[in-house]
Amino acid sequence: MRLGEIKNIIETVLTEDNQIIIENESLFGDQAYLIKNFQEIVNAYDILNDQSWNDVDDNQLKSVVEKYRAVENPVQLDQPEFNILNAYISTLNQKIPYYYSTLESVVQEQDEKIINIKLSEKINSLTGLNELNKRLEKTLKLFNVDGEFEFKGFDKGSDWYVILAAGFYSYQFLVHGLDIAKKFYETREAYYKSKDAELNYKASLKKEEEFSRKELEEYTKRRLDLIIEEKVNEAIEKIQNTNGKTKEELQNQLVRGVKELVKELGEGTEFHLSLNPPEYITGSIGSLRIDYKKVRAIQEAEKKQIEEKNPKILTEPDETNENLEHKE
Repeated sequence: MRLGEIKNIIETVLTEDNQIIIENESLFGDQAYLIKNFQEIVNAYDILNDQSWNDVDDNQLKSVVEKYRAVENPVQLDQPEFNILNAYISTLNQKIPYYYSTLESVVQEQDEKIINIKLSEKINSLTGLNELNKRLEKTLKLFNVDGEFEFKGFDKGSDWYVILAAGFYSYQFLVHGLDIAKKFYETREAYYKSKDAELNYKASLKKEEEFSRKELEEYTKRRLDLIIEEKVNEAIEKIQNTNGKTKEELQNQLVRGVKELVKELGEGTEFHLSLNPPEYITGSIGSLRIDYKKVRAIQEAEKKQIEEKNPKILTEPDETNENLEHKE
């Protein structure tokens, strides 16, 4: 995880004095406590517990965290559970200010129109890196509506690219494009596995046409392409700025851009918003937290399915040719 992300997560539970605060309300005469920021504390705990400097004993706290990890705020703890949490936080607070001040000195504030790009683990050569750069340049050009995307260097504490959108609308369209690409994966998985896909395809056949598994796959791909086109049109209507282009021209450009993003996600590249994203983006499409583990799981399942349909045929080596080579 990037240092900036760690800082942002920890900040949600800190006071002005850089101390973790347990926002609580006493219940039943101190027999129980309502913890209003329990999930934020758990998120911070997950990070801080992995730090090498943190030697605070959390053996008792582990069971409390796991018991309520899936419960939404506020979380009600009984008195013994609250005492365990409070004791851990009180001890940890002796060290937190030093750690947080270090993060502050290292992490720089990011412009709200920054896009952080994590390079794929598949890249293991300069040739692969060069190919990625060419693909990213091509993809980002397709989202250039009112300003190009500028390379600003690397995020501190990581090997991620930092890209700045010079244009207000270019940035918005790229973020919407990423959201559409994310939803494409979620929709594709559900639609491929659904009975509706097969029924819809059968309903589209003429009486003289026969059912074909290959044609079903092509039909499904066309349906998903239409979903991309529809979502891109919705984004254009929402942003309402084509920068001199017709809606049809802009839609064709952005559809191509989204399809390139889908390919790039398939290559293992990750796109993350600025550490300080603008409110108008987070308010309109959510925080855009793409679950890349889910994306990779979908890709692996599809890859396995293809391999099962097309098994590799193993053949015995041609001994005749080998003997001829030895004789020569």
